[in-house]
Amino acid sequence: MVRVSDAITTFVHESEEDIQKLNNALLDLENDPDGNEAIETVFRVAHNLKGNFGIMGFATASELSHAVEDLLDQIRDGRLEVTSERMDLVFEAVDQIELMVDEIAENGEPTTDPAETIESIRASIDGESAQAATEQPAANSATAVDDAADDDGRSRYRATVDVGETDAKRVDAMFVLDATGDADAFELVHTVPDRDTIEDGEFDGTFDVELAVDAADDGDEIASFYEESRYVESVTVDSVADATETETADETPAQTVDSGVETAPDTSSEDGDDDSDESNSEETSIASRRNKEVESIRVDVEQVDRLYNQVEEMVTSRIKLRKIIKGSGLVSAEEELEEHGKITSSLQDTVLEIRLVPLEKIVGNFPRVVRDLARDQGKEIDFEMEGVDNEMDRSILNELSDPLMHIIRNAVDHGIEPPAVREEKGKPREGTIRLTGERERDRVSITVEDDGAGLDVERIKEKAVEKGIMTQEEIDVLDESEVYDLIFHPGFSTRDEVTEVSGRGVGMDVVNEVVRGVDGTINVESEPDEGTSVTLTLPVSVAIVRVLFVTIGDETYGIPIKNIDEISELEDLTIETIEGQEIITHDDRVYPLIALDDTLDVGDAERSDDDMVIRIKTDVRQVCIRCSDVVGQEEVVIKPFEGILSGAPGISGASVLGEGEVVMILDVETL
Repeated sequence: MVRVSDAITTFVHESEEDIQKLNNALLDLENDPDGNEAIETVFRVAHNLKGNFGIMGFATASELSHAVEDLLDQIRDGRLEVTSERMDLVFEAVDQIELMVDEIAENGEPTTDPAETIESIRASIDGESAQAATEQPAANSATAVDDAADDDGRSRYRATVDVGETDAKRVDAMFVLDATGDADAFELVHTVPDRDTIEDGEFDGTFDVELAVDAADDGDEIASFYEESRYVESVTVDSVADATETETADETPAQTVDSGVETAPDTSSEDGDDDSDESNSEETSIASRRNKEVESIRVDVEQVDRLYNQVEEMVTSRIKLRKIIKGSGLVSAEEELEEHGKITSSLQDTVLEIRLVPLEKIVGNFPRVVRDLARDQGKEIDFEMEGVDNEMDRSILNELSDPLMHIIRNAVDHGIEPPAVREEKGKPREGTIRLTGERERDRVSITVEDDGAGLDVERIKEKAVEKGIMTQEEIDVLDESEVYDLIFHPGFSTRDEVTEVSGRGVGMDVVNEVVRGVDGTINVESEPDEGTSVTLTLPVSVAIVRVLFVTIGDETYGIPIKNIDEISELEDLTIETIEGQEIITHDDRVYPLIALDDTLDVGDAERSDDDMVIRIKTDVRQVCIRCSDVVGQEEVVIKPFEGILSGAPGISGASVLGEGEVVMILDVETL
């Protein structure tokens, strides 16, 4: 049975998503202070955070969020301006909110005291808005809302909302009222009983909400709005005009409208027959959320991982079963095995899709990171993201978080020049860093490019010789792409001093190692004074791949078929030797021949003219591999090595075959 996350976990996850939205919306607001969409988003998310903290009983966090909301409200109404100092204050508050959420996730309670920040925010509000406040009455008071609705000629509807028999009716009602207040299609006029009474839980689970809508609206949108709320058990929507006529005729006070559901038919039918119910049903929509299908659920990732492990075991079991059937001559069972294979493949695809999450999950906070780093270094940077809705397996994304952060930090620290330097070069003062995600079939590429200074090839060469990575003679024969690869050497840096930014986190050697560890590749391109781009190309899903099994002596290895271009018998090829290196020429291309017995130090292998040669695709690596024999192919689960075996050159991992034997999977790029 799938376990659904508990309330705190759900609260933390939702808060983390809200904080990321808030950070990005604040950046939009900072860049475009007049942008209505940005301020509305900022205000809505801050309001949501405040409500969630309050509902969960985290009073200090709620007070801090409330202060932020009040400040943003002043900005939204034009009573305060967007200034860098004010935005810094809001960002500081958001950082504290994020810290408090982390503390709740770890300890169940926040320990940070936000009093000083709250005081600063209140001082910012009180310092400049007092005069404006006298000219413009508070827009959000119930009275103001009520008066506006009276004068604008819009229609009034009354929604009778039932949150059902629940132990959390107060909380459910608050969610409903908060969502009502945030709705764009209508305006909240007042509630019966009043909001304070509802928030105190002193109601029976049903309350009335009076709303003002455009005259042309027939109220269906109101009904749909409440029907879609998971906190609403049922809702009835009536025209207030009809109800008011009835109330006037009966001299019934408005406060008794909670009985309107029953009395309304009397005002719309003079003869009092059952047709009044049918007429009323045309204006009234009653829905029960019990009849709705649940379209999504939250599932603990550990449960998904466990399901995925079980699929892996099924794949391995299928391999064993196929071998047994072939060995037993049970031809009749092959059809059933084929069906078993289809079911396993379908289940495998479904589980892999469940594990896919958008790239945005790990890069969503990058705009804020770039903003803060740029301010610290006195740089002006426009950070753009595209294609971050492309999805990848969560295990791959988890591995990429730190490497991508390091690449972004490098772009800020090493790439983009200070504004004055850029102007001297004839560039705009503001530099640009762009992160782009693109998917092509089963691979996703993530590119980070900047329009900064670019890599200094001569400086890289000089440092490589200075650090003893290569000799001057070796360096002199490298082309530019090979020189760029030197930045992935452990400990390599062209900086004489480690800055606070570049001195943190992983190095480019670790970036390369992590990318390769998830079967990815990394490519660097650069032009002096035009900028640098770093592209990571990665699989969408984890490694269940088809491999070709080859032997050398008595040992068996696997080579991913996607890397293979052609398989040939050695005797059909012409082997030449240049400077001690055996080579094969194909289509005017020279392919060095790698003999597995030497490379893998397999002592008992005997070479013969019957040996086989595997030509690797040139976009992977331009080489041929010599082995004793080719013994078949199979779809297998590749388990990467951990600990001291991780990163072993030439080996990407291992797979367990049908009879339990472990086969090493070759990494042809590092072989």
